[in-house]
Amino acid sequence: MVLTPTLYCAICGAINEVHAHSCFACHHPLSTQQVPVPVQLLPHMLFRDRYSIIGKVGAGGFGSVYKATDTQSGGRLVAIKEVSLLGLHPQAVIEATTTFQREVSLLSQLDHPNLPRLYEHFQSPGYWYLVMDFIAGETLEAYQSKAPNGRLLLSEVLDIGIQLCTVLEYLHTQYPPIVFRDLKPANIMRTPAGRLYLIDFGIARHFKPGQAKDTVALGSLGYAAPEQFGKAQTTPRADIYSLGAVLHQLLTTKDPSETPFRFTRLRPSSAKSCSDPGSLTTSMVEMLVNELEILIASMLEMDASRRPPHVARVKQELDGLSKLWSDIHKSFWRPRLGYTPQART
Repeated sequence: MVLTPTLYCAICGAINEVHAHSCFACHHPLSTQQVPVPVQLLPHMLFRDRYSIIGKVGAGGFGSVYKATDTQSGGRLVAIKEVSLLGLHPQAVIEATTTFQREVSLLSQLDHPNLPRLYEHFQSPGYWYLVMDFIAGETLEAYQSKAPNGRLLLSEVLDIGIQLCTVLEYLHTQYPPIVFRDLKPANIMRTPAGRLYLIDFGIARHFKPGQAKDTVALGSLGYAAPEQFGKAQTTPRADIYSLGAVLHQLLTTKDPSETPFRFTRLRPSSAKSCSDPGSLTTSMVEMLVNELEILIASMLEMDASRRPPHVARVKQELDGLSKLWSDIHKSFWRPRLGYTPQART
């Protein structure tokens, strides 16, 4: 194979033609540089004289993710996200560079229990690296797939919704507000203890007051709000739509990407409660399901102005439903009181 002479930008790692004077991606002046030798991160390797590589834990998009221990921080577990620009065409280099820089810019200013911490970032010719918290667990997508028939307990779904509201409220109350724009089960990590983390800030952005619409239409079909496809600028209400799609999927097991913008009811209108007809418990269950269905339907409104005004309102509703479900559960399992007939002797 014949290698074409190239220059690698020391600032962004982009591949440029050998006669270029400035980087096409970041416009930084170029100087004569050596072609980088790809570094493969292997188990037991000490990377940058600091990170002891344990192994690769994921790959996709423009690179890979490795699990490692930080030998300079008491053996703390970290995730090293490697973005490779080698072999990418110019437009892909720009996209990968923009995605990386956006994630660094956002994560470096955030501090929240449901977000991974960014410890450092660096680059070498042809590569970008992020070092952040290693989150032990699995994606919410993988977790749901292992549940019986793909269904989670209602109490668990409500807790998931409340946790996601908490971190989204934190993002939305930054100045300017940060819109995540890609909330879906595959971008949510769950630890064995049930704690959630948002991952992949590659397309998150700051809300820009006065801007008519997003510069580029981005999002995951089925989870992304309609305005993310070029009709208007995405506001925090776009994340509310995505949260509604996630909750609907967790409750119904229906993947919204299969029928974008079309959501069925949480349960068929012919469904009947298995509780005693006419009992207080039955009435409370009916009320809870109805209120939850109304809430999710409002979150999934095509018109952003008709969705809840902010995620704090959604959290308030979910908190109330969670408390109601707890009361119902206690009532259902409460021992019967009063006279108990004794067997005749």
